[in-house]
Amino acid sequence: MLFTFAFFYQDPSVNGGSRISLIFSAVQEGRLSIDDYYNKPGTITGNDNAYYNGHYYSDKAIGPAVIGAIFYEPLYRIQQIFHHPSENTVKMILTFLVIGLPSAIAGTLMFILCLYLSGDRFRSYLVTLSITLGTLYLPYSITFFSHQFTSSFLFCAFFMIFFLKEKPGKRRGWYLFLIGLLLGFALIGEYPAAIIILALGIYYLSIIWRNKDYRHWRSLILPLLGAIIPIGLQLINNQLSFGGLFSIGYDNLQYQQYSAGMSQGIAGVGWPNLNALYYMTVHPTMGVFWQSPVLLLAFVGAGFMFARRRYREEAILAICIICSYFLVLSGYYMWWGGYSVGPRHIIPALPYFFIFLVFVPKKLNWPFVGLALISFGQMIIVAASTTQVPDKMIPLLGSIGYFGYSNIYNYCLRQLTFYGNFNQNLGRIILHLSTWYSFIPYFVVVAGLTFFFFWNELMHLFRPQRLA
Repeated sequence: MLFTFAFFYQDPSVNGGSRISLIFSAVQEGRLSIDDYYNKPGTITGNDNAYYNGHYYSDKAIGPAVIGAIFYEPLYRIQQIFHHPSENTVKMILTFLVIGLPSAIAGTLMFILCLYLSGDRFRSYLVTLSITLGTLYLPYSITFFSHQFTSSFLFCAFFMIFFLKEKPGKRRGWYLFLIGLLLGFALIGEYPAAIIILALGIYYLSIIWRNKDYRHWRSLILPLLGAIIPIGLQLINNQLSFGGLFSIGYDNLQYQQYSAGMSQGIAGVGWPNLNALYYMTVHPTMGVFWQSPVLLLAFVGAGFMFARRRYREEAILAICIICSYFLVLSGYYMWWGGYSVGPRHIIPALPYFFIFLVFVPKKLNWPFVGLALISFGQMIIVAASTTQVPDKMIPLLGSIGYFGYSNIYNYCLRQLTFYGNFNQNLGRIILHLSTWYSFIPYFVVVAGLTFFFFWNELMHLFRPQRLA
C-alpha cells in the first residue's frame, strides 16, 4: 500500500489547492489568510475559498492542513537553503505524507484485524486489498482531498476501540488519549464524520461500561482531552479567520451558488434523497457497487456474520455507520461531490465493509478474487487518469438509459486511450516511461512484494511432506 500510494499522484486542483494554500501561507508567512496563494498557479482555489473582512481564507476544515504544515515546515527550510524541491514535488511529498501514509497505516491495521478475525492470511490479504485498492479508497489516497485522511483516522480509532473489547485489561493512558486524538482530527478533517464518531463513541462507551477494568475517570477524561486538542485548533482558526468560534469557512463562501447550496437544511444537508441514494449505489454512472463490485459480497458475509454471535455488535456498528452515512449524504445538495468520479463524500464509510467480507464463505474465494480484480482494475483506471470527472451528466441521469454512461469507462478510460492523458506516476517521473508502459514498474514491484509476502506459505505448499 505504501508503494501504491507513493507510485501514483494526482494534482488536487481547487479543492486541495484551498488546503495547500493554507499550509504554504501558515508556514511561509505565519498567517491564516491565503491572499497571496488563492489565485497563484499551483495553489489556485477557484471558487473553493472563503472571504471575510477583506481577506481570502480556506473554506475547508483544517485537519489535513495542520498535519501538512507540520511536515512542510522542514521542507520549506530545505527549499530556502537548496532551492529544492520544487513546489510540485513538495505537493507530491505532502500528499503522500498527509494522505497516503495514514491510508497505508489504516490499511495495515485492517489486515491485522482481518487476520485476527479469520486466522487466514490469504483471506486477510484479499479483504484488505479489496477495500484499500478496489474502492475509492485508492484514488483518494493519492490526491490531497480530506476524505481518505478522515477515513484513516476513523478506522485507526475503531481498531483501537475494538481491541479494548477483545484484549481487556488495564490500558496505558496514552492509548485512551490517542483514541480521542484520532477522533478529534477526523472531525476537523470532515465535519460529516461526526456521524461515524457518534457511532464509535457509543461503541466505546458500551465497552467501558461492560468491563469493570475500564470503569474509571481516565476512560472518559483522557479521550476527551485527546479530542480537545484538534477541536480547539479548529475553534481558534474559526475565531482568528472568521470572527467567531463556531463560524466556519462554509459560512463565508464567496461563490454565491455554493453559499446558496450550503444554506439549505443543515450545512447543505436536507432529508435523505432516495433518487440520489440509487445513483450513489447501484447506477453505473458512479454507483459504488458498480465501481467496486467486490462490495456486493458484503451482503453475503453479513448473513454469515450475524449467524455467529461473537461479533454481532461489530456487525450492527458497521451497518449503522454505512447506512446512516449513505442516507445522510444522499440529502446533501451536491451528493455527487462536484467534479468527482464517484460519490466521494461517502469514502469514510467504505472501510467498514471489510468486516462483512471477512466472513464470506471460503467456497466463494474464486468469485471473490474475480470481483476484487475487476474492482482493482477499475480503480487503477481512475488512479491513472483522474478523480475529477466533470459533472455535466448529473442533470441527465434521469433521462439516459441505465447503461447510458459510466464515469470510469466513458470518461476516465477515454482520457487514457483516446487522449493519452496519463497522470503523474513514478514510472513516468523516474524511468521516463510513457502511457501504459509507465505501469510496468508498478506491477513488477507489486508482484514481487506479493510473492515475498506469501513466501512462507509457498514454501510450505511446495516443500515435500515428511512421512510420519
